[in-house]
Amino acid sequence: MEKRETSEYQVEFTLTSKSHFYEVLEYLYEHYSLERAEQLVDELERMPQSLNYHPHRGAKEMWLAGLKHEYRFLLFNRTKRTDIKIIYYIQENETKVYVTDFFPTETDVETMAARSS
Repeated sequence: MEKRETSEYQVEFTLTSKSHFYEVLEYLYEHYSLERAEQLVDELERMPQSLNYHPHRGAKEMWLAGLKHEYRFLLFNRTKRTDIKIIYYIQENETKVYVTDFFPTETDVETMAARSS
């Protein structure tokens, strides 16, 4: 049974996630038109904020199972063939969500644990 969520969670970004976010931005501005890049950036910025009321909606990240936290992700569709996983964990006692990574799905999944911890 899914936990009923009524509290508002605060969404915070780790320093590492901010760094990965800027790497994604750099890629978008280099490979897309300015208009399309800005549209994608706006969508990518809004998506993690949607976790403030429903943080458990993301799927559990199997590649990070067994680590200190239970990591989940939202999938941001960049193109038909490439996505970005917005990886996060929930700190229930603080009612906070910590975004730890913006992980391009074409990146080797073996690097995910090092990027998110």
